[in-house]
Parts: sequence; structure tokens; C-alpha cells
Amino acid sequence: MIRYPAVAGQFYPLGEELVDMLKAFFRDLGEPGGERKITAGIAPHAGYVFSGYTASRTYKAIYEDGLPETFVIFGPNHTGLGSPIAVYPEGKWVTPLGEVEVDGELAREIVKNSGIADLDEIAHKYEHSIEVQLPFIQYIAERAGKTVRIVPITLSIQDEEVSEDLGGAVFEAARELGRDVVVIASTDFMHYGTFYGYVPFRARANELPNLVKEWDLRVIRRILDFDVEGMFREIREMDHTMCGPGGVGASVVFSRLIGAVEAELLHYTTSFDISRSTDAIVGYASIVMRRA
Repeated sequence: MIRYPAVAGQFYPLGEELVDMLKAFFRDLGEPGGERKITAGIAPHAGYVFSGYTASRTYKAIYEDGLPETFVIFGPNHTGLGSPIAVYPEGKWVTPLGEVEVDGELAREIVKNSGIADLDEIAHKYEHSIEVQLPFIQYIAERAGKTVRIVPITLSIQDEEVSEDLGGAVFEAARELGRDVVVIASTDFMHYGTFYGYVPFRARANELPNLVKEWDLRVIRRILDFDVEGMFREIREMDHTMCGPGGVGASVVFSRLIGAVEAELLHYTTSFDISRSTDAIVGYASIVMRRA
């Protein structure tokens, strides 16, 4: 089973232009690590011109910490296709940088330990939220001289119960198979503006970027505290439009179970910094969680 790229040439460039862009993002890349303290990372999934540098901060930290055997990648399901909780079963994913193998054994074990997940490739066919993470993973894996695998999981249901179920299922599956895993939660944060049909109140245009950051930091503080219930409470109270809270919650649950004790915000920006448009402002954050 092969999953071909759906958004290459749209969300990220093709060929040498992609390689050159990744080299620019990672120009400050340090040495590959081996201690393996990072348990999970959060990275955005917008077009690379807007959020690529922020996403690279998550993968730079993982590279310098040490790469796992398998990345379990949670992404929101924007298309509505397939199972509500869809674990890609097996095979390979293709990007302009080559192929990445799916860890089919771990995928099946996650579904076995979950009460809600299904093995399903249809949900992944056109979804971009996981695909855009792969060139970053391929780049750091090639630099480290290491082969890694992935387990892609899309979510169209996102709440505390889903987070608890999936975070626990990944933890149990990794423990049962003895698999070294890092969880990636692919998400953008606040989506504000007429482009998204979301303008809860009118504010001066020059105030909006700071307001979006303020709203996002309320959610991010809960993530940094490993507080899944608090994160969802903030989202509901603000009517926050973060698109991947379920995957973020699952990454927090997994990290707590595996012994993470700290989380760090590495980088934050908004699309306004590039577009200068207040018709559509999206927040992007890079976060990692670590064991002691």
C-alpha cells in the first residue's frame, strides 16, 4: 500500500526548492543526540512559507535529542473522509524526498489497545496535516543516518476522552512491543478572520496579531502544564479554533505515562508576520515534552 503526496507543490515545494528550504530552516542544526529525553513534539501544518520555520524547531530539538524508531503522528482530519479515528494500516508514504515506511505492527497494536481507533487508509488520502510533517522527519533522519518509521493517525473527533484513549493506546502498544516512540501532534492554533468565517468580535486591525497570541498562550500554558482538561476548558471558554487539540491531548497523555516532567515552548509566530493580512491570522507553535 502506497500513499502518494496530496499537497506537494502546494503546502511545500518540490525537488531542489524543498531541499533548499529545509536547509535554510535547519541552518543552525547541531549534532545528533542519543540521550532520548523528548517524548512528544507539537508542530504546525500550514504552508511552509508561513509555518515551516516554527515546525523545524520541533524537529531540530528531536534531532539534537536523538531520533526514535517510530514517529506516531496525530493530525486533524480536515476532509471528513474515512473513520473518525483512522490509523494508517501499513505500507509506505511518499514525498518528494522519498519513501517512509509505516510501522504496521505498531499501528495494529495501537488499534488493539484503543477503544475507538480503526485501521483505515481512506481518511489519509487527501489529508495534509500529517503529510507536511514528513519532509522534516526525512531530512533529520537522513542527516542522522538513521531509518525511522511512522504511524499516521487522523482525528475528526477531538475531546478529552479521545485524548486519554489514544495517548494510553500508544503508550501500551509501544511498551508491549518494546518500541522507542516519539509522538508528534500536528496542529495550528487560533484561526481568526473573515477568511475562516470566524470574527467573534471586532477589534482594531493592529490589535489582532497580539490578541491571537494572547488567546493561543492561554491554551499553550495548559499544554506546558500537562493539563489536558484545562486545555479543553480554555478552548471551550474562548471558542478557540485550534484544529488539532485531540492529538495534542494524546501527546500529553502519552508523555505523562512515559514519565515526562517538563514541556517547553520553542517558538511561536502567526501568519500575520508573513502575510500582513488581518483577514486570516493563524497561530503556530513549536513545543516539546521531555523526561528528566
